[in-house]
Amino acid sequence: MNKMNPYPNTLTPVLAEGAAWLLAAVFTYTAVSKVYDWSGTQMAMYNQVFPIGMAEILLYVLPVVELGVAVLLLVPGWRKTGLLLSMVLLSLFTGYVALVWLGFTERVPCSCGGVLSSLGWGEHLVFNLVCLGVAVWGLRHREIGGQGLRG
Repeated sequence: MNKMNPYPNTLTPVLAEGAAWLLAAVFTYTAVSKVYDWSGTQMAMYNQVFPIGMAEILLYVLPVVELGVAVLLLVPGWRKTGLLLSMVLLSLFTGYVALVWLGFTERVPCSCGGVLSSLGWGEHLVFNLVCLGVAVWGLRHREIGGQGLRG
């Protein structure tokens, strides 16, 4: 029990758990949609502004990494690692989307697959920022064994 707050917020652990599950769902969805529409994923990846060799690697690595992060988020003992990796991935994805949206690329590559393909680059940026915010909040308020980061 916190001396400053004798009535701790019992909703915080539930919300922190929900943040992890929400991010796990997002990462699972993006990985599965990449594999489900493999030819579309290949076309989109090869249309990116980075070298073909990098696109070839990312084509196979991204779905595996995304599924791995989703699993880490769902296992309480590995949740902190999952949230940290979520923040790293979402920061990279968000930075890339921001560069495209702001016109720093030579061309506008294809957007992501699945539901995100219906979003414009600005909307995609907002979506990524919200997910990044969820990851930051979840890491800050995570509960493992009744103890948060400060406990």
